[in-house]
Amino acid sequence: MPVSDLIVRWGGLRAVMALAGKFLIVVVLGLVVPLYIAAPFGATHTPAVEIHDEAEVVDDDALRSALEGVGFRRDIRLAVFTTDDVDIESGSDTVFNDAVLGYALNRQPSWISTADPDVWADGLVILAVSPQGRWVGCYFGEDVKVGKYTEGKIQDAARGSFRMSQWEAGLEAMAQRTAESLGKPITSARAAVLVTCLSIAAALALLGLIFFCRNAARDSLRQARRCFAQVTADYDATQIRAGTVPADNAYGAQVLARFAWFEERYVQLVRLFREFGEPRGAQWFALGCFRDAAELEDRAKELDRLDDVIAAASTFLTLGPGWEEVWENEQGPVREDLGSYAALCASVAFSTQRAKVSFDVAPDRDLVRERRDRLAAMTSELVSGALTPLAALDELDAMDLDVHHRCGDLAWRALAADTSSTGRKRLARYEKDYAQGKYAGESADYQGRWSSSARSERHHYDLATTIRINSKSVGLDAPGLYDAAVRRSGVHDAGAYGANWPYSGSGASGVGAVPLFSRPVDGLVTGYSNIASPSSGSSSGGSGSSSGFGGGSFSGSGSSSHF
Repeated sequence: MPVSDLIVRWGGLRAVMALAGKFLIVVVLGLVVPLYIAAPFGATHTPAVEIHDEAEVVDDDALRSALEGVGFRRDIRLAVFTTDDVDIESGSDTVFNDAVLGYALNRQPSWISTADPDVWADGLVILAVSPQGRWVGCYFGEDVKVGKYTEGKIQDAARGSFRMSQWEAGLEAMAQRTAESLGKPITSARAAVLVTCLSIAAALALLGLIFFCRNAARDSLRQARRCFAQVTADYDATQIRAGTVPADNAYGAQVLARFAWFEERYVQLVRLFREFGEPRGAQWFALGCFRDAAELEDRAKELDRLDDVIAAASTFLTLGPGWEEVWENEQGPVREDLGSYAALCASVAFSTQRAKVSFDVAPDRDLVRERRDRLAAMTSELVSGALTPLAALDELDAMDLDVHHRCGDLAWRALAADTSSTGRKRLARYEKDYAQGKYAGESADYQGRWSSSARSERHHYDLATTIRINSKSVGLDAPGLYDAAVRRSGVHDAGAYGANWPYSGSGASGVGAVPLFSRPVDGLVTGYSNIASPSSGSSSGGSGSSSGFGGGSFSGSGSSSHF
């Protein structure tokens, strides 16, 4: 098959080049960078070796020959120093460092930097050992210094040989380990390991992202097509159901507004499917392909769910077959708020008892039971015809507002009951936060579940398909609906709850009818609990180590240890 045909089959030159570029980055991050950090090339420099065997324990010529055979990645002046002129009775951990420095100052001044007499000369590496004192050390010029961890590894390389009095072998091992460390892009072994791990992790993450985009794009397109096919199959039925929804009340008006938006989005989705086309080969690996497929899936699912909302509204407002399930789902947000109200009662009872404050939450608990009983009674009245669907939705709105108002009032009364200085501070903080709307739940969502008590069975409901709108409702982007129902509902005259909402009621007609936008009350419950039961904690710790030279201002790089 010609190359040009193969490229076309794989989605075109641009898609193939983009995919090749991504795989090239994976190779660089996962292979080239770790190799470069771990073992850069160019270890061909012969060190300038100096032997200062003051302890007379090594064969100078043999050791020089061995050390000159160690390849470095840059020009190095390698000085070997052996001495037993060390106070072995001293308890100082810098005694050997001081001995090396003293020898340099008195006998080898070229080891000290002429530009800065407080550090070792550039390009200098000193490998030192005290056979009788059993000390080993390594010291470095500022331009070749390594980290403390690497210094320890260099010293570790000689310990085994030094313990068997094999001084040449130990010094050669130190030189070899030093050569492995110098000249690397990252001289610190720990930092090199960290960067290598991060580079490999980045390569794996990018590789995973590449294949994730392909698989996720395919899955999203498959789900989008399935949902869109369902919407298309039900399209005529949805139009018929929308025709049965009354437009002369706030509930029907907002459902029909969302239906008009549904029709616009349906046309848009047809166009987006056409523009998306049929990706091939390398095109599936593109992040843009995944984003477009994900958008198709989101839009198709949104239309599919809005189809359910219109069906639910038509069923309940006309009390058609299956309205009981719609009504059960419609009660969900109110029942969830009642659960939060009950939780607030428990929190108030606990906090006031702990603070030894007399406070009775029994009336509020009775109200919670009354509201739950009323919801059950409303179902019976809907069955008997004593209650109309519009009146039931109105009552849910009223109950929702009442619960929010009573929760705020309960929290305030509980904090005000504590007249101690701490209690007054808590109340002042609560009133300030309340006035600023911190407990309004404007960024919170209902959880989609409720239970009558902590031990009872948990019930779930579908937030997206309730007739009464909330933050999870589909179709909130319908023209004018969000501004009217959501932003305007944020206006309040008494803190976050008990607001004077711009709601005209189900009996209103025309464009001016604005539905209530439900928000959860659990933010207020959490806010009260945080104020009434504050907690704090602290911890501290630290560790440290020291190395260097015993006196003066000398601060050259290097360290020593026992073997």
